[in-house]
Amino acid sequence: MNPNPNYLFKTRAYLVGAMSCADGSSWRSKVEQSLKEMGVIVLNPYNHPFVNSCQEDNDATNKLKKMIALNQYDEASAMTRKIRTEDLRCVDISDFIFCYLNPKVPTCGSYEELFESNRSKKPIFLSIDGGKKETPLWLFGTIPHKYIYDNVDDAIEMLKKIDNGTVAIDSERWRLLRKEFR
Repeated sequence: MNPNPNYLFKTRAYLVGAMSCADGSSWRSKVEQSLKEMGVIVLNPYNHPFVNSCQEDNDATNKLKKMIALNQYDEASAMTRKIRTEDLRCVDISDFIFCYLNPKVPTCGSYEELFESNRSKKPIFLSIDGGKKETPLWLFGTIPHKYIYDNVDDAIEMLKKIDNGTVAIDSERWRLLRKEFR
């Protein structure tokens, strides 16, 4: 049993995953709902928590693509820098990361956020579209495979088990805050 049941209560999770070539809202809605039921504060790039936040959704992605098509590189760079800064700040302030990757969708930002989370030793719940067997090889050298899930539902189920105390979160791998600091 987990010596600290309800570990996830009053923690912040950041939802990482491709947005540039695929609709990332459907899986995020499902995960956000489940996490909120566990008392987790969810940081979602579709609804950044910052004052004067930039828009980061499918419309913003389409706007960026249009800027690039029109050779408006300065504007696209400025907008992307703001998005990147906000996303990485969300990684900084989150307690754990829920990441969904589709290996067929090119995404630089998701990998940067994932690697930054790993360097910080934040718990990572990584769901790979197509299952663990589709995991990009580099990730097997980065994140132990036991933290890679075949689908979003399996990762959510593990979070529920950690939250209700039936599974202990790995405090050897991850740098976990004691309850009084959450």
